[in-house]
Amino acid sequence: MLSRRNIRVKVMQALYSFYTTEGLSKEEVLSYYDDTIKSSYNLLYYQLYLMVKIAEHSKDDVIKRQAKLLPSEFDKAFTAKFYENPLTQTIAANKELQKIALKYQFEEKTPEDFTRKLYKTLSLTPEYAAYVSGEGSGEEDQQIMLFLFKELCKQEFYNDTIEDIFFNWLDDQSIIIGTVKKIIKDFKTSKEISEEYGPSDEAINEFGREMLKYVLVNNESLEKTLGPLIDNWDIERVAFIDMILIKMSVAEMLIFPTIPTKVSINEYVELTKAYSTDKSKDFVNGILDKALHTLSESKKISKSGRGLLD
Repeated sequence: MLSRRNIRVKVMQALYSFYTTEGLSKEEVLSYYDDTIKSSYNLLYYQLYLMVKIAEHSKDDVIKRQAKLLPSEFDKAFTAKFYENPLTQTIAANKELQKIALKYQFEEKTPEDFTRKLYKTLSLTPEYAAYVSGEGSGEEDQQIMLFLFKELCKQEFYNDTIEDIFFNWLDDQSIIIGTVKKIIKDFKTSKEISEEYGPSDEAINEFGREMLKYVLVNNESLEKTLGPLIDNWDIERVAFIDMILIKMSVAEMLIFPTIPTKVSINEYVELTKAYSTDKSKDFVNGILDKALHTLSESKKISKSGRGLLD
């Protein structure tokens, strides 16, 4: 699920903690990185868990409608179809989801009035009324679940609450939303979620963790290499985030022979737009161009494919 861009952000955050927290050991930083990875996958499972909990309120909705003194025809025909449909039941019965929900106390983290409010928001839409009134099909079940999820993501109340529970919501929001949509569109009873969407050892450990370790261990040598390239700047006055991104990019160029140097520069320049100052893009790009030239001339960069040094 997590792309290399997501992994780069998590490495950047781990390094930021290291440089700004006095007394933090390298081992603690690596542990922090591991925790942020776990949190991303917990966040994915939490989204699925939350949709089931929201759907459960349709059972209470049936009781309330039936208890009305003057129920409408819609009230009389209303069922808990949203909760009882095969898709919702398949997600609810997923053993992996149940295990993680129990381990990380999803129920304790989820106020009932939170899911009730979200259900009410959904239940007032014409799309929900049309779904409940329809005959029902697997495609309809998928469509209403996708509609629910899209509606959730628009709600400020929803986003604020998720951010309170998961510190990484803003950073991981895009990848989580995309993955949840894929799961809903192709949810299989025979496969656990992790088989298709679980952690990739290559991205998380061979790429992210190795780069983090390299920067932690070689911090001084990286600064020694970069010092002469930062014209008219005191290296200690360069913005923390800019310096971290520059070190990461150089590390990536040095230790990953199959990643093109152009990618190792462009990806970090892009990250400055989201995480640093307005002027950082040009500054970081200029330093990395110089670093590539210097490291290439000294034969320190070794790439194993055609065009990877371009």
